[in-house]
Amino acid sequence: MKFSTKTCVTLAAAGFLLAGCSDTPEADVEHLTIVTTSSILDQASSMAVSEYLQGQGTTVEIQDHNDSGAVFDALATQTADDHAVIGIVTAQQEPDSEDQALQLPHDLEVIAQAPADLGLVAAASTMTSEQLRRDLQENTADDEASEHLAACDDLTWIHAQTPADEVEVINAELAMQSCTPEFEAASGVDAEAYDELTARLATQPDVVAMLFSLDPMISDQGLATLDVATDTWPHSSVVAVSSDTGEPGLSQEITAVLEEINGESATELLRNFHNARRSTSDLDYEQDHAIRYWLARQDLIDSDTVTDNSADTGQ
Repeated sequence: MKFSTKTCVTLAAAGFLLAGCSDTPEADVEHLTIVTTSSILDQASSMAVSEYLQGQGTTVEIQDHNDSGAVFDALATQTADDHAVIGIVTAQQEPDSEDQALQLPHDLEVIAQAPADLGLVAAASTMTSEQLRRDLQENTADDEASEHLAACDDLTWIHAQTPADEVEVINAELAMQSCTPEFEAASGVDAEAYDELTARLATQPDVVAMLFSLDPMISDQGLATLDVATDTWPHSSVVAVSSDTGEPGLSQEITAVLEEINGESATELLRNFHNARRSTSDLDYEQDHAIRYWLARQDLIDSDTVTDNSADTGQ
């Protein structure tokens, strides 16, 4: 039986666990399957949970699916008693939900929720941001200003991480602010696409990308966020979920990892993840090395067991 080292105390002399470590006994789980999406944060979070549990002797397999719906369907898989299946996905908040309730199927149980708030921002170069800011000021001061903002209309907005069903909501909100630019859908999932988007934002003056506010690209590239209203834009959170069939096992260990993914540490996790994917280090700095370094930074594993090569991206 596995318990979190953060929440339980072991009496070595007596050879047993203190009563009260857990209200509900967990099942003995030797094998865990994590089903997740191709979202970068979902992938990185799943790898963090996997590396942590494998370090404690659990065999872990990660299965990728196209979207959260496919993940939820996969949770119905029947397994042996010592084999658990969980999903790690980015779940959107219910619209106009004061308690920040998440849009999840009713037959799923939330094991853990990362505290990082995944709010979208419009990121661009400082030049582009300043140009739009001046145009907004001029239109506000001029009673006979045109119905649309010229500086905004000349931009190309890239939806890199926007959920498909939320694109229209964001576009409508921008239109209410007299901003009707051209839009592109782009994938920031693989390393090549992410680096291409980074280069466009850094070199092209008329490009804006919808990114999570915690994306390391914003700070690492010195990008600015545009001064547009984002009240109705979607917010989401990374959660670990299981089918509603009782205690899935390993919940305390899974929680121990996800509860560390706040805004700042999520940025670091994604930065390490991206750096490992583009690394050309002779030391063969792989993604599992990057994830283990992040775990050590959160005091989840011994720092003496990892090496930090995260700065060597080969660029």
